[in-house]
Amino acid sequence: MRRLADQLGVGTMTLYGYFRSKDELLDAVVDAAVAQRKPFTFDGTWQEQIRRLMQGSRRNLGRHPGLVKVRADRPVLQHEALRFAETGMTILRRAGFGRRDAARAFRLLFTYVFGYVSFSPDETAEQARRDSRAAVAGLPPHEYPMLTEASDELADAMAGQETFDFGLDRIIDGLEAHLRASA
Repeated sequence: MRRLADQLGVGTMTLYGYFRSKDELLDAVVDAAVAQRKPFTFDGTWQEQIRRLMQGSRRNLGRHPGLVKVRADRPVLQHEALRFAETGMTILRRAGFGRRDAARAFRLLFTYVFGYVSFSPDETAEQARRDSRAAVAGLPPHEYPMLTEASDELADAMAGQETFDFGLDRIIDGLEAHLRASA
């Protein structure tokens, strides 16, 4: 609260006039960030819908990277933030997943998106690629033949939409296979 007050050029007690606690302030920050989303349209197959929802979440988290840290520290359970879960569950239930499988599938997708954004932020992607290439270049090829051979591919996989989509599509493929097997 003190740091925020300093950045805003106000006293800490001024903030407490608007927010009773740090948690209440964080809730307001989350609500403001997720309120910017456009209403979701349920067009296309369930796979297209869930892909679009998760890609949109990745973009939103990329615009608001602090949300990842907030979520890592505490659950985000405000009404506006839960619209994302409601939309995901709606897509999965309409696809034919039972409540339990839909909840687990949504959790898998949710943690994939948050994990990807957390470990592969776009703003540091080029530095991560350079660091990866440098680290692999220093390895003895006879001890690390797979890594040294695939140095460029490993570096490219450090971040980016293409890598995110590859992982997301593999998850969706697995969920689709599970749904077919359960039918």
